[in-house]
Amino acid sequence: MITARVEALRTWMSAQGIDVLVVPTMDPHNSEYVPEHWKCRQWITGFTGSAGCAVVTQDDARLWTDSRYWLQATEQLADTPFILMREGEDIEIADWLFNALLESSISKKFRVAFPADMMTPELYSELFVHCSAEACADDPFATLWTDRPAMPLSKAEIMPVELAGESAEHKLQRLVEWLQNEKKTSLFVSELSEICWLLNLRGNDIPYNPFLICFFRADVSGRHTLYIHSEQITPDVALHLDALNVEVRPYEEGLAIQQNRLTEPVEASPIAEWRACKNEAEQQGFREAHIRDGVAMVRFLHWLETSPIPSEGGVLVDADNNTITEMKVDEVLTAFRAEQPGFCGLSFETIAAYGPHGAIVHYEATPETDVPLEARSLLLLDSGAHFDCGTTDITRTIALGELTDEERRVYTLVLKGHLQLANLVFPDGTTGLQLDTAARMAMWREGYDFGHGTGHGVGHRLGVHEGPVQIRKNLRGCTTLPFHAGQNITDEPGVYVPGKFGVRIENILFAVPTESTSSFNNFLRFEQHTLCPYDLRPIVVEMLTPDERRWLNDYHAHVREVLTLLLPTEEERQWLADATRAI
Repeated sequence: MITARVEALRTWMSAQGIDVLVVPTMDPHNSEYVPEHWKCRQWITGFTGSAGCAVVTQDDARLWTDSRYWLQATEQLADTPFILMREGEDIEIADWLFNALLESSISKKFRVAFPADMMTPELYSELFVHCSAEACADDPFATLWTDRPAMPLSKAEIMPVELAGESAEHKLQRLVEWLQNEKKTSLFVSELSEICWLLNLRGNDIPYNPFLICFFRADVSGRHTLYIHSEQITPDVALHLDALNVEVRPYEEGLAIQQNRLTEPVEASPIAEWRACKNEAEQQGFREAHIRDGVAMVRFLHWLETSPIPSEGGVLVDADNNTITEMKVDEVLTAFRAEQPGFCGLSFETIAAYGPHGAIVHYEATPETDVPLEARSLLLLDSGAHFDCGTTDITRTIALGELTDEERRVYTLVLKGHLQLANLVFPDGTTGLQLDTAARMAMWREGYDFGHGTGHGVGHRLGVHEGPVQIRKNLRGCTTLPFHAGQNITDEPGVYVPGKFGVRIENILFAVPTESTSSFNNFLRFEQHTLCPYDLRPIVVEMLTPDERRWLNDYHAHVREVLTLLLPTEEERQWLADATRAI
């Protein structure tokens, strides 16, 4: 099927006089989670990962993706025309395009193109630094993808100011003042999370992300424009926008402005930095969201430990002899979350990865890959939810039975790194690049490492992955930004042993001021918002330092204190008491 699609695309390219077509994982807003309408890269390659870029010529086809997806891409690209290119190891796309340009005939015009609505100024400057490219006059996927999903058109809703903590009017006033100080007449915004935060609006246009597909133009005069499909604006939202001096214009007008900006310098925006520092109402919302999520997680973990039983072959089954699989884990956990007040949906696709699947960093079970759990090895469970008051993102790695010495040792190394980062005290202004080493020191001593970032910001009922600050070992713009009080970050080190298992442990942390008595001030520490036991069974206790044991016991005592009386049954309360016992 993929081969036939590529052949059809090449025929279309030939008719258009296009030599190279670049197909990013992209919508016009640089969204991390792309709406179904724009999943053209997935359609043409068969690769379902959330990151990657395809390049097709008449005699070549390649897919670039990062280390999270190398194992998955290897499997999904098998028997297709696409060659996997490993970002960070193989030649970069820009250099590959330059080499292709050199190899082409000098007398022949070499045309590089991309779908017009799948590019941003940032990506354009990154991909085409060595050569120019043009938007396709006609959209190839409008022709070739005959059952392409329609544009999403969810209804806009207003985020109450008591939950947002700041009125949209005040946020816009801050933006106008910024424009005045920067001597700018306007700012065009395409990033959906920034627009929704700025206007205190939410929607449901993108799976797992409460966003609206739109563009926004702020004007120094105080008269602003929102480019959105009119059918998404309810009467209440229309009144809300009118009170903010925001005019509603067709989405297509904003799209035309975006496409005309591709070769212009990227505009600086203060919105991401403002959004990253959560106000007190937002922080309190996160605390409440994690209490609700913690109740759901504890009820699920109790179910997983006490309900399934091993069959004769070691496969876990329920009381009706139904097999417990990865997808069943997702189903049960989601049901527990849905019982909590204010549940608005999952914040990303649940990663329930058993055994060797745990080594695939962002594995997502499908009916084709779904495997039964057995009474041995490890289950890596990465999940999260949106509540009306905040967003969660948590990973626990769970022992399902007998473990190997390597599984226990790796689990403990990851836990040590997680605890070391969570309990750091550091000066205000420290960068994510500087903080990263804390999470890796223990595993580095044993010869282990991981390729993904150690931490990302989390939106307030917005995107579960939120910038601008990150913790990772790579020198990037996001890792050189300073940490300040009010910013949150995940703490999620991991180790992945291909073909065997994976371990990741994750909590959400908030940077808060310390009560330092020294002559130096402006120090920060992390406050843990996630409330859920770590699995004690895989820990090699002798590998933990006295401080690490104390940190672990103190955290578990806090989890027990907050959640016990919120659990509906005595059996669950007793389970939590045992799961959080001191070691």
